[in-house]
Amino acid sequence: MEPVNERGETLEQFLERYDDSMYRHPSNTVDMVMMTVQDGALKILLVKRRDHPFIHDWALPGGFINFDEDMETAVLRELQEETSICQRTYFRQLYTFGNADRDPRTRVITTVYLSMTPPETIRDTKAGDDAMDSAWFTISKKTLEADSGGRKSVLDLVCEEKGVRISYEITDTVRSNYIETRSQLRPDSGAKLAADHVKAVNMAMDQVQHRAASTGILFNLLPESFTLRQVQTAYEAVIGHPTDTGNFRRDIKKMLVMTGEKTKTGGKPAALYRFNPMYAYLEENL
Repeated sequence: MEPVNERGETLEQFLERYDDSMYRHPSNTVDMVMMTVQDGALKILLVKRRDHPFIHDWALPGGFINFDEDMETAVLRELQEETSICQRTYFRQLYTFGNADRDPRTRVITTVYLSMTPPETIRDTKAGDDAMDSAWFTISKKTLEADSGGRKSVLDLVCEEKGVRISYEITDTVRSNYIETRSQLRPDSGAKLAADHVKAVNMAMDQVQHRAASTGILFNLLPESFTLRQVQTAYEAVIGHPTDTGNFRRDIKKMLVMTGEKTKTGGKPAALYRFNPMYAYLEENL
């Protein structure tokens, strides 16, 4: 028997009299923090806005979600429309930003996705119709000072090809049992990020730098099979400094399986590996 509410209505009857104009409808968008590692550097994809609002600012690729469209479908569509990237692309929800005044056009709530791809998928990157340009920026985040009360960091995005540098000072302050994060554009910046996109980029950098190896997301920056040198290069690009080769390889091998194949690397042939997503469930790693 179909359940009814207190008025004795079935779901169909309830929907017939439901008035969806009782509440104003916010607009919803998806934005992508798209990263790759190229030439030993961590890169992030930005597009330059063609029109208002935030005209000529650099922004995360993204756009509005169609009314009858799933969010994940919108992510893939926007990646294809704005970047021509659609294969071997990892993405997951990072955070939802919904301040009432974040967009001057109307109430816009955006869900930001962390997206990662190996470098061979970005050869055809190009700006979409609503962007005047697109570029891969080398991204880094370095801590200037830190103690039990908080930390100060510098978030840098540099595109040497276009002569653009965007730099923010990030201040994390301990407030009771949470951390308050604020950002300020540095005076030596030649451009800025649109809207509140610096918050999303900063959050993505923290997650990637602190969890790249432990969660396995690092391997989304690599081809399906890779050498240990490639893994270490990608990891060092993410964290922004060299790491001890012996210790790194000992730890990372727990997450890998050998393919049985080798590749020439300029010297002797190097063994090829692939990531084992089941590594966290294996008894020896518990």
